Amino acid sequence: MKPEFLFITVIAAFLMTDFLIEIKAKRYTKEQSIVKVFISLIGAFLFSSLTFLIPKAVSDFKTASIIKDILLLSATLYIVRAINVLSPSKGIRKFIPYAVFLLAFLSHVVSLTLKLPPNATIFLTHLNRAFILLGILLILLQLEEKLPPTLNRLLSILTVFLSLLAFLLWETGKLSPDVTFLKKLTVAVFITSVYIFAIRKTDTYLSFIKRKAEEDYNSIKFNVQALLTAIYAVALKKILSTTPPFNSIFQQLKDTYLINNDLIKINIDNVLISIITAVFLFSLLNIGKKLIKFFFPENRRDVEGASAEALIFNLGVLINVIILLSTLGITWKVLLPVAGTLGVGLGFGLQTIMNNYVSGFILLFSKKLKVGDIVELPSISVTTLGKPENSVFGKIEDIGILSTIARTNDGVEISIPNSQFISSPIVNFSYRDPLVRIRIPIGVAYSSDPKTVKQILLSVAEEVDEIRKIPPPTVWFEELGDSALIFTTVVWTDIRKNARIKNVISNFYFKAWYKLKEANIEIPFPQNDVWFRNKLKVEIFKSTSLDSRLT
Repeated sequence: MKPEFLFITVIAAFLMTDFLIEIKAKRYTKEQSIVKVFISLIGAFLFSSLTFLIPKAVSDFKTASIIKDILLLSATLYIVRAINVLSPSKGIRKFIPYAVFLLAFLSHVVSLTLKLPPNATIFLTHLNRAFILLGILLILLQLEEKLPPTLNRLLSILTVFLSLLAFLLWETGKLSPDVTFLKKLTVAVFITSVYIFAIRKTDTYLSFIKRKAEEDYNSIKFNVQALLTAIYAVALKKILSTTPPFNSIFQQLKDTYLINNDLIKINIDNVLISIITAVFLFSLLNIGKKLIKFFFPENRRDVEGASAEALIFNLGVLINVIILLSTLGITWKVLLPVAGTLGVGLGFGLQTIMNNYVSGFILLFSKKLKVGDIVELPSISVTTLGKPENSVFGKIEDIGILSTIARTNDGVEISIPNSQFISSPIVNFSYRDPLVRIRIPIGVAYSSDPKTVKQILLSVAEEVDEIRKIPPPTVWFEELGDSALIFTTVVWTDIRKNARIKNVISNFYFKAWYKLKEANIEIPFPQNDVWFRNKLKVEIFKSTSLDSRLT
């Protein structure tokens, strides 16, 4: 059997299979839609491939051209159907791309079959090209409708620009689309469909993260979409760079140097590749630093997991910068002299920056300070919305490249240079164990029974939710004060969960005051008796001058 007849048999079998599937399932579910897209793209590939056999089977030029146009139209309509499945349009908008490509086909057939004046033939040729590029523009814009708004606007502008550029190149004779171009377009549509499908399914595939770490979900989702976009951009650039006339454009970008000498060679193509690589690397880094926390047990995830997240991010930034410099065209021949110059600069202007950068790694590797720790820095005084504080007391929120963020109990976030944690004393309330002991003093009248007071204070400690039951609370009979018996209630609490210690003490005092009052136990105020060693003589003077004035 001749190849053309074998191919026609395959086409006929495919059409029959596609027809039967359409009859069986006229309306595809979301899960079946990807199958329909796949079948449509197979149809586009088969019909476009069959055009290679036409010159062998049909000798007449006009007949061969018309059959070839019919096959290309069929391939194009299958591509439009695939896009309509991926991004369905409502109403008449659904049929506009079909009509545009059909008009492109008719304009070309009319120019081939009818004897028209040269001007009319040229006009139909221009019209055919305009219809083809308009149809491509419409289907690409339709595909991009399902993307996030910001990405949609960016790609829409880029699509319109490339379509106008392609039309100008075609009109000037630098672009001559053929079957290979249509196949590349089919591959580009397939890659685009996979990309859009992946973007739309991001919520579904990341739902397990949303259940486990809802606070990290939005960050992971954004970076996953950025990673997919970078991969899609690389694949699309690969297709365009091997497709005329875009290959000559990319070659021109490679030949256009911004800096070109023996040490540094930076062209526009390198800049584009570096931007895509930066999006890929940093989105991958941000995903990795969030996912690393899932390798820790849930009870250690917030502290040790967050510290591992900070460590991975700091190291990742350093590695990514080195990779990006290499991608941009800056090699080790440049970096070594720069490193020597940098070494001199570190001794002067950059020493503070490098000090904080290295201090950050020391903190993370030594684990003397972790994200989630409750710390106090007595050597740093701050002014908040209330009164000035002589120290910083708060929770470590993030250990960054150059500074660490501490959030105080007043909700104020303070950026502290990493070197301060190395050179200054740090009070870490949760370094090994988050349990801390609180001493709450209270004074009662001398007439009170100490045993009753002890029982009341222990019962109050049992009722305060923030106070731990193990270790159990205790009450110390502290001292015999000047005007009161001083008792100290000693309790334990988790400082990470109850960083606002004054709230715990306040809750205790509220309950203790009412309980002591119910038991008729007085909380005295200071009283002093004044004794004079000598007898006092009190005299009352009456001013005559003042009396005369009054009368």
